[in-house]
Formats: sequence, structure tokens, C-alpha cells
Amino acid sequence: MNKNQDKIKAALESIEAMVSSINMDKDWLSYLSFQSQFYNYSSQNAMLIWVQNPEARYVKGYKSWNTLGRFVKKGSKGIQILAPCMKTKVSIKEPTDKKEYHDAEAEKVIQKVLTGFRVAYVYDFADTDGSEEHLPILIKGLSSDDIESEKKIYEKVLKVVSSYYEVREVDKIASKGSYNLETQVICVRSDLEYLQKIKTLLHEFAHAIDFQKNPEKTINRNIRELIAESTAYVVSLRLGLDTSRYSVSYIKSWLKDSKELKDIADTVQKISYQIINEIVGSEQCSYPFFNEMEDA
Repeated sequence: MNKNQDKIKAALESIEAMVSSINMDKDWLSYLSFQSQFYNYSSQNAMLIWVQNPEARYVKGYKSWNTLGRFVKKGSKGIQILAPCMKTKVSIKEPTDKKEYHDAEAEKVIQKVLTGFRVAYVYDFADTDGSEEHLPILIKGLSSDDIESEKKIYEKVLKVVSSYYEVREVDKIASKGSYNLETQVICVRSDLEYLQKIKTLLHEFAHAIDFQKNPEKTINRNIRELIAESTAYVVSLRLGLDTSRYSVSYIKSWLKDSKELKDIADTVQKISYQIINEIVGSEQCSYPFFNEMEDA
């Protein structure tokens, strides 16, 4: 085993050790909160960053910091992540009509193929110095009683969700929200406060995406609920809203075994990433998210 493989093995063992020691009362919500800042990283890399520096807020590679007019402070310790190694694969597309030929470029099919991983290093903002001119603006949390701001956020989230599914605000419903597998209609109780409406709408949206990505009927109900609520919590935090008072008890009520958290971590990351990107790309959305993949 070469040196790089040793580092990769050690990194994966760190993830395994961290997940196995998760304490539901504290660590899972802390991790989800952390992941909301690093939603564009894989769940494995988000965990790796968290294990090494739970205070990290924004990381980039050495050269990437330089392009932003900043430099890594002398003596700063890099944070290890696993960077994909990609290889370009070129194949020739056979013409459907054998009598018709196109130029060579038109017949080429270029694909990026994952060949493995390497250990790369990133550095947190706190380990850098220099210009702040080109830095992204960090989201500041919105107070839970800021009704006008919450209303605006709800309307923007509603606009995104409504572009994929029918959303109904209803008066008479036993739960706070629902997603119908057959009709694909999302319902949200109309008498909820905006903070709860946002969280509930995100929860049901996460359900819809989860069932679309993972339609297997063998997946237990509690796993579905853990995924939906964890995703809603991550996205809410990314919008500057803290729903932990509700989400903690909700997640606890559905958790049967702490090992389930390891099983859902990757799914939560992928669905959160998709929803956050949808909100970022929506018209009139002015919230400053980080939406870039690290090029370490």
C-alpha cells in the first residue's frame, strides 16, 4: 500500500470512528449544522472537515485562496479531504446512417471517468489573511420572530417547490404537512407560523425527492422521516433559520438505532445539495449562498 492509500485509509477510518461515536443529543444536529455550510461537499468530506476542524466555516485550497487575494498563514495546518481523480475517456459515436459521415469532432463522445481518489488539503478562512474584497458574504441567522423576512423566505421556497409539485395550503389536516405518493401533492397546514411552514414545506419536499431517488418499498418509514427532517434542518440553517427546537425531538422520535444516521448521511447531503441549489437558482433569490465546488 502506497503513502496516498495509507492516508485515504486513515481518512475513511476517521469517518467510521466519528459516525460510530455520534451522540444523538448533540453530535448529529451539530454535524447537520456544519453540513449546511459545506452542502456542496460529499458527506464523507464534510465529516472529514468536521472531524479535523469543527469550527471551520469556509474552506478552499491553497491556490484557490490566492486567486481571492488571500494567502495561507505560515504554520497553518491543512485539512485533509478526498479529491476525485478523473480521467478523460474519448470514444467514437457510430452514425445512425452509415452513409452519412460527420466531422471527427461531432462523432467524438467525451466522458469524465472516476479512477480513484487522492488526499488533498484545504484551509479554513481563519487560517488565511489578506484582502476581503472577493470573499462571499456569509449568511447571518434571521431571528425567529422576524415575520416579514420569514414570509419572504417561505414565498421563495414555495415558488421552487411549486415548480415541481402541486402545493396546497389546507385548513383541515391532522399533521403539519403531508406528501401524497399517488397524486404527488404536498399539503401544508395554513394556520402555521411562517418558520414552521418553511420547515414543513422543506420536509415534504425532501420526502418527494427521496421517494423519487429511492423508490424502493423496503425502506422503513422511520428512515424516510429521518432523511426528510434532517434535510429540512440543513436547508433551513442554510436559509438562516434555526429549527432545532422542533427538529431535535422529531428526529429522536423516529430514531431506532444510531447506526441509521450513518446510513442516511449521504442521502441527506445529496438531497440538501439539490434543494439548496434549486433555491439559489430561483428567480429573485438574493440570499448569498456558497455554491462552488472546491478545486483543491
